[in-house]
Amino acid sequence: MSSPRPTTVGERLVIVALVGGLVVYAVLALLGHRLLSGLAAPVVAALLARRHRRARFSAYVFFSALAVRGVMAGAWPLVLFAAAGILVLQVPPARRVWPRLQPGATRAAASSSTREDDCSRMSRP
Repeated sequence: MSSPRPTTVGERLVIVALVGGLVVYAVLALLGHRLLSGLAAPVVAALLARRHRRARFSAYVFFSALAVRGVMAGAWPLVLFAAAGILVLQVPPARRVWPRLQPGATRAAASSSTREDDCSRMSRP
């Protein structure tokens, strides 16, 4: 599930920046009684730290939700933090550390049976 250790300074920097930022955010969110957000941030940070194959997607979802909440509440520092997180995910070292998901690749690798095999096992009237 996890990839090899980061080799460049840029890769290490994006890992430390995103994981560290999410941990700091989690503490501040929990202190501000934002329970759901405060509990989700360390989960996303752990996925990023382990370089899970869906970490990048999880981070996009989390940062997008933060941005929307920040805009709705008028919490502009929260919007800036979310935008910074999304922008950091765009830099080349981040794309090397957390590659983009390939459509259909995850399901194809996880499933060893074909659709015809599944259909033949179904009961017929």
